[in-house]
Amino acid sequence: MNNNEPVILGKVKKGGTSKPIVIIILFLFIGGIIFLLPTILNYFGDYSIIELVKNGEIIDFIENHDNYMNGSVSLKNSKIKTTTKESITTNYINNKTVINNNDFSLSDFNLTNENISFKVTVTKTINFDNDYYYLILSKNNNTLSIIKLTGNVTNSNIINYNFKKELDDIIEIEGKIKKYNDNDFPTFTLSSDESGLASLNCKLDSDSYEYLFDNNKLIKIKETYTYKDTGDNNEYLTMFNKYSKIANDIIKTDNESTITEDNNGFTYTANVDLSKYDKKINNNYYSFNTSSKVIKFDMEAKGYDCK
Repeated sequence: MNNNEPVILGKVKKGGTSKPIVIIILFLFIGGIIFLLPTILNYFGDYSIIELVKNGEIIDFIENHDNYMNGSVSLKNSKIKTTTKESITTNYINNKTVINNNDFSLSDFNLTNENISFKVTVTKTINFDNDYYYLILSKNNNTLSIIKLTGNVTNSNIINYNFKKELDDIIEIEGKIKKYNDNDFPTFTLSSDESGLASLNCKLDSDSYEYLFDNNKLIKIKETYTYKDTGDNNEYLTMFNKYSKIANDIIKTDNESTITEDNNGFTYTANVDLSKYDKKINNNYYSFNTSSKVIKFDMEAKGYDCK
């Protein structure tokens, strides 16, 4: 046998591929998409992914995600899907405007420079302090102010609010109602020490709060409220007795609270560990473990200055 003759070792089948491997990869790919689908849909919220891509706004949405999700800005072409029960209808604000929601409406708007008032009419008793409903004022898609709806409304209430922003043309101000869920609040993280503790201070007129957080979850509340005597003895006694009762209830739970009188009125203080006393004294007392982003947004929507 000639040593230079080629030896046939076998035959190679042309175009051969490993079909089982392709199928496995395909199943893994599809499974990954199904697994991540809830996260992807949650990220885009009420915006349609297909519409964002079609209108060339997908990159702008990703870069400004928080602003689009909290309603402070909106896209020009891609619209929010009307899948939620809450009204997202935009209305120009004037004394004839009526903004409807499922169980309540806002009307009789009076808007002058830095102040706004409106009437809340309900179809059933609603305690707005149990939810996060906001009136969003905007102009040309730019948010001017976000106002928290508060209080226990049984029929109709007039709400007055000072939103501390002078408006140059109140005729073009638009308003809409939006109910926020946890994912709607803009991202906010407090700077903390090595222990994870941090605080947020919120103040409005004679009422101030210090919220203490552990890894951005609420654990304690410190409140200071100063009541100025107006000369109405009945009003003074009513307010003094109200806060005296609150102070006594807090002390019984091994927390700190004081009420001190002077020539101008009285000062009430409270230092509440929510793991011992998780009671909603007023609508500025949040539940144990409430996120810092929720409290900052909600308090500022009530007119408080938070730092």
